[in-house]
Amino acid sequence: MRRSSVRMNLASWRGSVVAGAVGLGLVLASCSDGSTQATAEGSATPAARHGCLPADDPAASVRGDYGVGQTQVTFIDHSRPTDAAPDRHLAANPDRTIPVVVSYPVAPTPGAAADAPAVSGAAPATGRFPLVVLSHGVTADGMVAANVIAAPLVRQGYVVATPTFPLSSGPGGTIFDLPNQPADVSFVITSLTGWSATAGTPLAGHVQPSCLAIAGHSLGAATTLAAAYLSCCRDGRVKAVVSLAGALAPFKGTFAGNPPVPLLILHGDQDQTVPLAKSADIFTTLRGPRYFLTLHGAGHSTMFFDQAGQTLDHTVTAFLDAYLKGDFRSLDALPDDIRRSGVGTYQTAR
Repeated sequence: MRRSSVRMNLASWRGSVVAGAVGLGLVLASCSDGSTQATAEGSATPAARHGCLPADDPAASVRGDYGVGQTQVTFIDHSRPTDAAPDRHLAANPDRTIPVVVSYPVAPTPGAAADAPAVSGAAPATGRFPLVVLSHGVTADGMVAANVIAAPLVRQGYVVATPTFPLSSGPGGTIFDLPNQPADVSFVITSLTGWSATAGTPLAGHVQPSCLAIAGHSLGAATTLAAAYLSCCRDGRVKAVVSLAGALAPFKGTFAGNPPVPLLILHGDQDQTVPLAKSADIFTTLRGPRYFLTLHGAGHSTMFFDQAGQTLDHTVTAFLDAYLKGDFRSLDALPDDIRRSGVGTYQTAR
């Protein structure tokens, strides 16, 4: 599905996400002291530059021009329950069922448009690709995240898994299951690692799960930040983190002394759902290499479209290429690229 063709679906999703994210803002405010420190700036160039893909793997050298394949798999975590949601007529369950859309690179079809829709069940391209687990916002789901956010990354050589969380997804989705979602992310990572290594599965031998990033939008970004940096929930397998219109939610434990996993933050300065100040707080609170792009004129969901969307895609790809594939050229060029385009404000810190 092309980004242009998801605009109508996104419009209805946007209306519901605003209502849910207003509540998200209230929850996040209650979880923090509300202060935002002055923005830090400086060089974030790492001393050592190397990727986590094998140097002789085709996926380590090919950049872009892939098509998008798609498959779906459902994982069930029998170790953790799902609470009831009476307002949605959902009974409590003794486990957590998590459907996952897995989008992956395929050889491009001659003559196909650059943004051609995903092909279900297509054969994967040659190579072992880095894995990105991307978490959706409240009232969205894994398929929305796959089609709106993930596809441009897949075309650049990433396998992107987009889980659908049990209670925050779909109409009437709740923000109050957030404390359970970081563990969902870790469970999906573990499950995908085993699934992709099993002979006969669609991506057997085509995923490099140790080459791992996690990302998320809105409530999904709060989930992602907790899974990487919050003391209760840190997953040590994560090599890079992307926060899209996110916020810190210290619902259990602390962000103090967080592991210095590289972090990319993106936020629109016209976001009426999650204030830009929440991303400024992320930037000044966490430690480690940090990159912060404020997109001028972009809102909570419009950040994925038009010039803002193109800049977002380019920036996220540059960041992941640097920290997963070991290619820092595009990331190093970003300050000048952003300055010349005038599309945003770019800051770095270590």
